[in-house]
This record gives sequence, structure tokens and C-alpha cells, in this order.
Amino acid sequence: MKTKATIVRERSTAPTLVVDGHSVIFAWKELRELHARAPRQAREFLAGQLQQMHDSGAWSVIVVFDGRFGFRRDRIESSSGEMVIAYSPPDCTADSMIEAFIAQRADRERVTAVTADQAERRSIEAMGAWCSSPEWLASELAQLQGNLGETLSRVHRRARW
Repeated sequence: MKTKATIVRERSTAPTLVVDGHSVIFAWKELRELHARAPRQAREFLAGQLQQMHDSGAWSVIVVFDGRFGFRRDRIESSSGEMVIAYSPPDCTADSMIEAFIAQRADRERVTAVTADQAERRSIEAMGAWCSSPEWLASELAQLQGNLGETLSRVHRRARW
């Protein structure tokens, strides 16, 4: 079993994925419809999907939502090895928090932001980070879930019940 220190060390070598939460919610039809009825459930569902991505070890995931809900942060900190869920303060947007986070990183080429906002995309890419679409994120999550299903099937077949 891995120690917390080992997990934190492994996470520090994984590239960082910063997700503009509401941008993704409004880009995905199912989440947009859920958000219209139950905004909190839409945010929790997205966070749950992103937690799987984080737990896979392929990415160190940060999701940023525009404020009013949850725990507010003046800045994003991602050193604990845990997935970070941040809400912007009332005088700030998720976009500006994401930009500030990327601007302070020395390893910007290891950061990928996910947003549907083209102006945000240009700003992020101008800083030297990568940018992907909510559609790319959906395909990555589908692939991850498919790989997980295959792994569980393989383990189940090998198990001696």
C-alpha cells in the first residue's frame, strides 16, 4: 500500500489539468439540463467524473467554479496530492483564477486548461499552457471509464472465487 508521501510525489510528476467547471457544465447538454434543475448536483457530478481522472494518476486535477457556492479561495494551491475544487470569490471569475494559477507556474507546458471560452483559450495559450475543449474532456473520461471497465473484467476473470 502506498503512503501519502508516495502518492503526493507521484501526483507532483503528473501534468496538471485545470477545468473551468461552469464552462464544461454549459458545454455538455446533459449537465446543462441538470444544472437548470439542480445546479449543485451538476457541479457534484462533474467533480465526481474529474475525481476518477485524478485518481487514475494520469492528471493532477483542479476544477474551478465561479463563486457564490462552496469554499472560496483567493488562489489555487495544488500541492497536497488531492483533487482541488475551488470557487472564485465574488470579485473574481473562475477565468481570472485559472489565468493567475497558470501565470505563476514555471512549468506551464505541463498545464492543460479545459474551457469552451475562446478568449480564455487564447489567453491561456499565450502564456504557454495547453488548452482543450469540453468535448476532448468528455472523450478522455469515456476512454478512462472504458479502460476501468476492461480492467475490472480482466481482474474478475482471473479471480478465484
